[in-house]
Amino acid sequence: MSLTLLSKKYISYAGLVISLLVINARPIFAQLDYRMTQFYQNPLPVNPAFSGIEDFVDVKVGYKMQWAGFDNSPTYLIGSANLAFKISPNNDYKHKGIRLFETEAYNSIENDDGFGFRKSKRHGAGIYVMQNSDGGFQNTGAFLNYAYHINLTNQLVWSVGAGVGYEFNKFDPSGVSVLYPDTDPIYQAYLQGDNQKSSVDFNLGTVIYHKQFFLGYSVLNSAKLLFEGSNTEFNNLANPLTHNIQFGFHYRKWRYGYLISPLLIFNMRRDQPIEVIGALRVRYHDKVWGGIQYTLLGGVGFSAGFYLTHNVSLNYGYEFPTSKINRVSAGSHEVVLGFKLNNKNYSRAYLY
Repeated sequence: MSLTLLSKKYISYAGLVISLLVINARPIFAQLDYRMTQFYQNPLPVNPAFSGIEDFVDVKVGYKMQWAGFDNSPTYLIGSANLAFKISPNNDYKHKGIRLFETEAYNSIENDDGFGFRKSKRHGAGIYVMQNSDGGFQNTGAFLNYAYHINLTNQLVWSVGAGVGYEFNKFDPSGVSVLYPDTDPIYQAYLQGDNQKSSVDFNLGTVIYHKQFFLGYSVLNSAKLLFEGSNTEFNNLANPLTHNIQFGFHYRKWRYGYLISPLLIFNMRRDQPIEVIGALRVRYHDKVWGGIQYTLLGGVGFSAGFYLTHNVSLNYGYEFPTSKINRVSAGSHEVVLGFKLNNKNYSRAYLY
């Protein structure tokens, strides 16, 4: 039985299992404390192997204000771009059984709902910059990604990626209040020390993807070259090695004009329990979309978006905290502006 037939047979079971798992989600944290609600819009910080997965130059600019109404609430800013370079223009797994004069049937299989581009070996390249502020803490980073995509079968592609970047961290204690400032040794160390450090970070990742699903694994901070400041307390606030597992499923019904995509990410690091974030999105006629996200003991999120033009999209996300912080916060707001550059074929996005 082919992979396509198997995926169709179990599509309802997979969708049910993922939907149940979503309600047990917890927040996700990654490099530079990455907390964007619409993580599928900017996958490069999560896994470098996603670089070059789309059939166009994918550019995103996103901003998030977390816990609006709360003093010194965290803010996040990210800009990213990635594209693919084909190695071979031909498909190594062409359907030779179709006769040449049956061009319509042949082209329908080759295009394969926009997946045809991904049936050839290619390179992927990506870049992203991130900045987040949380009270007196400020982190800034810039990263370069590379990925290599190769076919396992006609419908299954394997991508292996790596990323390297520079990260700068600093802390300003002047706006922080403590109960007993004169007798607090840690606070005094921050007042007198050089509260900044920088590092060169390395990320690794891999993704196996099909037109109906993807499964990825990545290791963030797999290696780190640290340039320490004079404050030992601040130097010890290091980003530990982080393991991520990403899974997504696409249930397409183009006859009725909709696409349903459950998404999950598992995050594992030694200084905290396993964290999970889940989302369920619905896209209609490739023009408008909406989704829901649930974070156990954290919040409930909603997102919506539409295309301003064929190649420009606007996305908005709102997350309301379910913890006690909702007494002083009106929730979190996030906006992501997307651009499909060099998209001559008006290709559909694979991840979003």
